[in-house]
Amino acid sequence: MFVLSQQRLKTFPRFVVIVILALIYYGIAEISRHIASTPQSVTPVWPPDGFASAAVLIFGYQILPGILIGSFLANIWAFFNADSWYMAIASVLQVVGIAIGTTLGTGFGNYLFRQIMKGRNLFRRLNDVYKFLLLIGLIAPMINATVGVVCLCLGGKVSWSGFGTVWLTWWISNVAGICIFTPAILSWYEFYLKHLNTIRDTKQFPFGDQTQSSRLNPWRIFEAITLIIIVVCLSLASFYEEYDLEYMLLPCLVWTVLRFGILGTTNLIVVITMIAVSGTVKGLGAFGNDSTHSLISLQSFIVVMVVTTLSLISILAEKQQAIASLQQSKIRLVNKSIQLESSKTSLNETALMLEKQNLALTEAKKAAEEANRTKTEFLSNMSHELRTPLNAILGLVQLLQESKNIDYQEKLDIQTIYQSGTHLLNLIDDILDISKIEAGKMELHLQDVYLLRLLQELVDIIRVQANQKNIEFIYLFSPRLPKIIHTDSKRLRQILLNLLSNAVKFTNKGHVIFRVYFPQVIGENITETSTNILINFEVEDSGIGISVDKLESIFLAFEQVGETHFKNQGTGLGLAISQRIAEMMGSKIIVSSQRGVGSVFRFSVKFQVPESNLSVKPNVSIISGKSVFEQNLSQRLPLKILVAEDNIVNQKVAHKILSRLGYEIDIVTNGLKVLDALNRHSYDLIFMDVQMPEMDGLEATKRIVNDHQRSHRPYIIAMTANAMDGDREICLDAGMDDYISKPVNVNLLVEALLRSQCSTHKA
Repeated sequence: MFVLSQQRLKTFPRFVVIVILALIYYGIAEISRHIASTPQSVTPVWPPDGFASAAVLIFGYQILPGILIGSFLANIWAFFNADSWYMAIASVLQVVGIAIGTTLGTGFGNYLFRQIMKGRNLFRRLNDVYKFLLLIGLIAPMINATVGVVCLCLGGKVSWSGFGTVWLTWWISNVAGICIFTPAILSWYEFYLKHLNTIRDTKQFPFGDQTQSSRLNPWRIFEAITLIIIVVCLSLASFYEEYDLEYMLLPCLVWTVLRFGILGTTNLIVVITMIAVSGTVKGLGAFGNDSTHSLISLQSFIVVMVVTTLSLISILAEKQQAIASLQQSKIRLVNKSIQLESSKTSLNETALMLEKQNLALTEAKKAAEEANRTKTEFLSNMSHELRTPLNAILGLVQLLQESKNIDYQEKLDIQTIYQSGTHLLNLIDDILDISKIEAGKMELHLQDVYLLRLLQELVDIIRVQANQKNIEFIYLFSPRLPKIIHTDSKRLRQILLNLLSNAVKFTNKGHVIFRVYFPQVIGENITETSTNILINFEVEDSGIGISVDKLESIFLAFEQVGETHFKNQGTGLGLAISQRIAEMMGSKIIVSSQRGVGSVFRFSVKFQVPESNLSVKPNVSIISGKSVFEQNLSQRLPLKILVAEDNIVNQKVAHKILSRLGYEIDIVTNGLKVLDALNRHSYDLIFMDVQMPEMDGLEATKRIVNDHQRSHRPYIIAMTANAMDGDREICLDAGMDDYISKPVNVNLLVEALLRSQCSTHKA
């Protein structure tokens, strides 16, 4: 659409543009009345509205006051009546109404057109030409004619009975003026913009190709002059003589469209219209009689001529756009083909480069796998080598803790040794766990677990720590906890033990409370057939507390908060590992704390539970201690035990622990001697080390499983320092029945012995 930008309009004061438009409107109206007025005082074509519509399309709505003023000046001298003050005022109001109608029609038609066009050039598409003719060429003059004729009727200039005839004549003359002069002015404006761009490009590129713009084709000039002469001759013959040749002008217009475009066509229509109107108002030519029908025929001819040529112009423009688009597509296709050809020439190089990259990636992958394998082997060896001496330290310390031949200070020293050994063991486990988490290899191993037994184990461990610090340890369990839950007992125990141990460590006085309960709503609706139960775990302490700005960082690896002397008591991995495990279980550990008051850690886990296994026994108490060694266990559970262990220190530890439980054992140093011992004696249970000389524990177990009937072979428990993820499964896959890791915890060892009594492997 031809709309002048606001920036360009600023180069002219708005007032000046409005005044110029008003004078042009008034001047063209006066010329039209004097030159193109019929004996009936009717102008077949009203050019001022054509100029007004073009001006609004170019400059915008802000020049509408110029149309209002111009229309007022154009009509005041035609309708002003000075016979009396009343008549003068009435005639002025009448002219003001006509001017308002002209302004409203022009503004409303242009508004509708702008909303639909959205800045497009109206000569480029056939649909846009029809929208221009409908909105600006037909609807806008309707408003103008309706308001104008109503004002004339109210002022007594026209009778109401003649409203229809006067309205039709007024409307068609406005339609003809807009259809003829608006496209012509817009075509000149488009020519001006193109010329301006050419000048700008010439200034920007002064050494460019100027042959097309600077030279005029003489044959083109000759063709244009010839065409003008032919059109003028046909127009004079049609509208000044009695020859009916007016429709011969249409082929000439088609010729103009094809050869000279919109500028030549629209201006040639103006020439034809001026000759036709001039001859008609003089009573000459095909439309020269005095009847109203002849004027309508002249106006209809003009409108048909304009519509036909504008339609042809837009059709050709669409065709040119389609050809240009096709050419652009062809150019893009050629460029793509060139690129493809160049790509083909370098295809071998690219393939070779990709092959090299693949080889490099393969080598990098192998190196990464080798590094990861080396890291895993290192961690496995480190864990095994550290656990072996720790087994002796912690095993003997557990025995010494139960001795009655040492004084109080010696017990404290032994407890210090036990705590240091446990700390080192926890450090090893934490490093292994964080390594597995970083590698994405930590997995949950779900199985049916006795919940209350797991909780009681935790209670037994924590009460020792609490008693040593002389703080109160309270556990509160819901009376309807399920007996059995389906979970990874090792990882659940790890989270709870970490939270409880931290609570004791950071509490110097007061209490630590361990709560396990149902959420209030779920707890009230739990049934005997529930298969999915949400259980809350909560650890509360009255310790030193945590600052608010430190609450997020406590779950980061190797981060420790609190007082300096507490930081030396851990690795900073426990809470990070616990949070990751909780997330694997579909939960998250939440902490609330206040400095000097204490902290509360809580998390919730949804467990699967077998049907009809919910406990109804309450369990609320303050913990009291008991010995971990049951010296009459051998009487309650008589077993003949063989220990396969090559390390002398570990042999002594195993002998002392099992002797304290009342058992007499045999010890061998490798797998071959295990097989030899089985040939000479019958054993109920074997504690089997894995790494032994001559024949390891895995191979010995496979031999036993293959050589003995399942109902008569001994119950085999792996007792090994191999504690990496998957070591338990390796042992069980080899045929072992149970697994405990070194350093041996007496409680876990006793549990393994108790589990063996349920086995069908006993002789």
